[in-house]
Amino acid sequence: MRNLIYLIIRYSALFVFILLECLSFYLIVNYNRSQKEIWSHSSNLFTGGINKRMENIQNYFSLQVQNDSLLSENARLREQIINYRVASKENAFQEFESTDTLRKYHLIPVGVCGKTLNLRNNYFTLCKGRAAGIRPGMGVISDKGIVGIVKTVSNHFSTVLLLTNSQSRISARIKDSNYPGTIVWNNSNPRIVNLIEVPRHAVVEIGDSIVCSGYSISFAPDVFIGRIADFKIHEGNSNYSIDVELSEDLSALDFVYVIDYHYIEEKSNQLELENE
Repeated sequence: MRNLIYLIIRYSALFVFILLECLSFYLIVNYNRSQKEIWSHSSNLFTGGINKRMENIQNYFSLQVQNDSLLSENARLREQIINYRVASKENAFQEFESTDTLRKYHLIPVGVCGKTLNLRNNYFTLCKGRAAGIRPGMGVISDKGIVGIVKTVSNHFSTVLLLTNSQSRISARIKDSNYPGTIVWNNSNPRIVNLIEVPRHAVVEIGDSIVCSGYSISFAPDVFIGRIADFKIHEGNSNYSIDVELSEDLSALDFVYVIDYHYIEEKSNQLELENE
């Protein structure tokens, strides 16, 4: 306390000067119209700039929330498209009214936590697992096409067997001619996969769309895969060897959608009985 009093006495002249300056400034601003307008305009500019910077900071830290919201909204829209397309085919000769009956597929948006892209067997690690409803065998797609199939699952993470994995087998078909085949990866190009088991009498053209057949439990029918880049028939072979350019660059993906097919267990059990 003694030191405080000594400090005030020592700098009393400075304190009185500052106090009088503030009082003078107050009187000038409040009792002169032009000065008051100048002060008001300047203070608004200053506070506006501060508020703008604070808003930018807040928006930056809320980007993740906004991104998650957009991802969920995209998942709902894509889910509606898939379900409506499937229902339209299944009810081609009758009317359907209830949207609840259309929902066979549910999309789970999820971020990619890890990638293996330059090996013979490539995988994604997803940031959600069993707690989010993800199970082995579920298909994984992006905005442009299919990505792979869920291989293993823990409570909070899951591993995806990518299209660019030597063990990958995806049931597909040529969209225009409707000939079925199987998508495999037999080369080192991460953007090219192979469509095999297409008979040589099938109508095949470069640029034809390749889509999911819908025969498996992992993917809805007609989900886009890519386009035919090249095709040939090896001597003595009864099937085409078709190169398909993928619609999606897997290395650029940060978010994907996992397909939850409501009848996955029932259809899986039925397929096992048929293969016995």
